[in-house]
Formats: sequence, C-alpha cells, structure tokens
Amino acid sequence: MPDPDIRVSGDSEPAVALALLQLIMRSEGEAARFDRDWILSTYADCLAVVGGAEVEYGDDDEAEDS
Repeated sequence: MPDPDIRVSGDSEPAVALALLQLIMRSEGEAARFDRDWILSTYADCLAVVGGAEVEYGDDDEAEDS
C-alpha cells in the first residue's frame, strides 16, 4: 500500500506536531513498519516537543534495564 499523502496547513501546535511526525516517518524510510502504538506515541512526543518539552530518545529496552 502506498504511503498516504499527508498535507498539513496552519501553525497550531497540533498541526506543527503532525508535520514533524510526517518528517520523522519519511526519515525512517520505506522499509519501516509503523503500527498504531508507534504512530500515537511518536505524535505525542512531537506534540510535547512543539510545546517546549525535552524528549529523551534511545532504546526503550536500555531504559527499562536501568
């Protein structure tokens, strides 16, 4: 199935977060598989970052082991 063509207009925080999510998804490449949980979690991270929060990135397994 081809990737959806997402067009975002406006400069509200949710719109900017959606644009950021789109950029991230494209940077992951065509081989990446995005499930519902990944999309919602990553959008939440994008929305937080747009709102000024700092989000840690890395392997979730390493964070759980600490």
